[in-house]
Amino acid sequence: MINFQAKTAIRSLMVAAAMAIAVPTVLAQDGMTTIAIANNGPHVTLDEAVVGFKRALADNGYVEGKNVTYAYQHGNFDPSLTPQVLRSLEAQDPDLLVTITTPVSQAAVNLINNKELPIVFVVVADPLGAQLVPDWEHGSERFVGSSNLQSLEAIIAFADELLGGVESMGLLYNPGDVGDVASLKAAEAAANAAGIRFKAEGVESVNDIQQRTTALNGVDFIYVPSSNLIQPALPAVAASADRMGIPVINASHPAVQEGAALASLSVSYDQVGYNGGLLAVDLLKGAKPAELANFKPSAEQHVPLINAKRLSALGLTLPASLADCDCLVD
Repeated sequence: MINFQAKTAIRSLMVAAAMAIAVPTVLAQDGMTTIAIANNGPHVTLDEAVVGFKRALADNGYVEGKNVTYAYQHGNFDPSLTPQVLRSLEAQDPDLLVTITTPVSQAAVNLINNKELPIVFVVVADPLGAQLVPDWEHGSERFVGSSNLQSLEAIIAFADELLGGVESMGLLYNPGDVGDVASLKAAEAAANAAGIRFKAEGVESVNDIQQRTTALNGVDFIYVPSSNLIQPALPAVAASADRMGIPVINASHPAVQEGAALASLSVSYDQVGYNGGLLAVDLLKGAKPAELANFKPSAEQHVPLINAKRLSALGLTLPASLADCDCLVD
């Protein structure tokens, strides 16, 4: 098994370093590039995206404290705080704005008054559906970015391999989130193509988690997308699924490491952030958002993770085809 404790400790130090920024941040000194980062809230996957973004800038000569400074704020996943976050960051007159997640990016469309300010979105599953960009090959006049859109075909194939054949899947999603709706459509299309039964339940409030999860009783596994509403409440999803004996496959790794989900097949959020950072470098060098293509993860960029204790509790064994995956965690 891989030593995820060591890897987690290292990543935590990296995240802590990246997030050790006063809020609000002091205005940059003359001659420095200022990059404002508006995040939806504190979460390990979103923090990893910030780390990846900064790493891309550093790899291209933008050294924090030397020639670039970061102004970072988040809204604690409270939509009512997003306007305050965006306006506060814009007031610092940044050279570039980074918006993390779909809700924050969509809010920036109308709340950022400086129409000349280039904006890089990160962790936006469906930037076309969110009406941020016209297509994958081009940014808009102000926006270009890096998506975390997952391959549902790859996830269903992974579930089939891990669970020994699946005939049905369930999905929880927030009908009010464009990214969640994109995941719903992609999952339904992938399930139909695979010839398996598909059932989805909309969750409009965390108070509905138990009821909506229970409504998925009878499916072979439940998939939870990278939902801003549902991910923070994943332990409640896991508790309901456990009572029904249904495995949970999550969109990201932390829930697997924490024992809340059986497995995940996730894009690297560090890589999603890094991709966004590469776009930021191009913009800072004079490129226009509309001249650049948006990043979308490939199926090959998905990495599996499986919780060994949950696998055993479900009476399952690791398939021989995954024996060399180096993807088990206690």
